[in-house]
Amino acid sequence: MNNMKEFKIFCDESNHLFYKDNPTLCSRVMVLGALKVPSSEIIKINKTIKYLKHKYKYNKEIKWTKLNLSQKGFYDELLEFFFSSVYMWFKAVLIPNKTILQHDIYNQGDHDLFYYKMYYQALHNLIDIDTKIKIYLDYKDTKSGDKIKGLEKVLFNKFKQSVNIKIFTIQSHESNIVQLVDLLIGAISYKARNDIEHVSEIKNYIINKIETLANIELDAGTPPWENKFNIFRIQLSKGEQ
Repeated sequence: MNNMKEFKIFCDESNHLFYKDNPTLCSRVMVLGALKVPSSEIIKINKTIKYLKHKYKYNKEIKWTKLNLSQKGFYDELLEFFFSSVYMWFKAVLIPNKTILQHDIYNQGDHDLFYYKMYYQALHNLIDIDTKIKIYLDYKDTKSGDKIKGLEKVLFNKFKQSVNIKIFTIQSHESNIVQLVDLLIGAISYKARNDIEHVSEIKNYIINKIETLANIELDAGTPPWENKFNIFRIQLSKGEQ
């Protein structure tokens, strides 16, 4: 058991609130993202991101909602580093339209149950049997403890004793890797929104950069076998999920 290989998975979500409860606060698009890294590589990856921040004098948290047009060079190198690394694997779940979710039929009337199901979709292909997995959720609110319990239950029911899984919360400002996840899921969510004008030069620039490096369309999803940068686009029609 002590010789099990250990990985860390850093997670973030975009527009995770229940749409019908918060129609003025959240978009119809919801994205969950998870980035897997071998624990042995964490220090090297963090050092590289810190170096890039220092190089470009990027003295703040990386957030999709607070991008800086003058920092194209920083975003270029950060994304090139991610896509060139053999030690980082990303999986996202894209829900294009939360307004047609029917939680009363499919999720026991519970939006949180749907949330756990979607996180399971983001995580399960990143988890191998006979490994140690530490999962870090970006701390969003006081319900984080409930989210941990719910997600642990779902993952335990899937993997039983074959994987040693522990889940924690982390503040995004404490983790450069969570900030990278925020950037990736922000791009996916923005590209998928059809209720806004896509007028932000820096956001469109980053989307184009990611699509070029990954050779995909961010709002279209990827084949299920895609390993490095995988987007599972949930196909929901009226009456599903």
